[in-house]
Amino acid sequence: MAKLKQDAITNVDLLEFLNGYSDFSFEIQVLNALITGGFACDHGGTYDDPATKKPRQFDIRATKSFGKRFLRLAVECKNLRSNFPLLVTCLPRRDEESFYEVVVSVNPESHPIELPDGPYSLAMLPQSRNVRLSGADSIYSPGQPVGKSCDQVGRLPSDEISATDSEVYDKWSQALSSADDLTYLACSDGNDRTGDVAMSLVFPVVVVPNGRLWVTHFDKDGNRTADPHQTDRCSYFVRRSYFHRSPSSGDQVTLSHLEFVTLSGLGSLIQDVCGTEEKLDKTFPMHSVFERMTKGGWGESFGSQEAVSR
Repeated sequence: MAKLKQDAITNVDLLEFLNGYSDFSFEIQVLNALITGGFACDHGGTYDDPATKKPRQFDIRATKSFGKRFLRLAVECKNLRSNFPLLVTCLPRRDEESFYEVVVSVNPESHPIELPDGPYSLAMLPQSRNVRLSGADSIYSPGQPVGKSCDQVGRLPSDEISATDSEVYDKWSQALSSADDLTYLACSDGNDRTGDVAMSLVFPVVVVPNGRLWVTHFDKDGNRTADPHQTDRCSYFVRRSYFHRSPSSGDQVTLSHLEFVTLSGLGSLIQDVCGTEEKLDKTFPMHSVFERMTKGGWGESFGSQEAVSR
């Protein structure tokens, strides 16, 4: 922290902070936008960080259901100023980066994923599995720009350019940790929320004010193909793997992308993911996932194809 002046802080100083620097009022704008969009939201709760095992606070967690399909957002808000915006550097997305994973969860009593050999109790049955959707099945197309590096960029009083990723890194790492915690809830959606089968998708999201998100594009050889320009949304490749802490078993899930969005871009992201029935079916391809499950040896006892339809 920079060395502070010795002068006492006054009401005027606190008002300046609240009006121009505080994340809280911006959080409320984001929260209201999500609630207006039909999401059930938790604001300002805590969770245990999976790495440090210490309690951390999240900004917003938002959930929206579409029958047996659930979209969960782990949202962190950063009230960036116009003199210190975020620049995301993008490359074309490679084929192996073109994927995302959904969590399929069940009530093991009525729709068991698999039955072990020999005697078993209900508590021994797994409640969830993750399914990777890639290539033509992925909402993240190969060849499209994807973020690989990010910096806040500003100019010092000396007129030199200054750049750092520390503040934004804190926010997007918090979004990832919060999203990991949401995968635990996703493991039980079939058992706790639908009573049979559910499909859940978790997105980590960082929201910044309008006009504060910039992108630039490079090709695979390091040549800049697009100068910096403002945008409302940019996907950022993270490939962060976590372990499903299912009550009776576990499975690793990988969060492939984080979404950087502006307040306006948050609505665009939601529309792209679930704004129409066609987009919803693309994001949550129930029949395709069912085929993968049966071909993967999950067993006839899982249920009929109609059981996983909406």
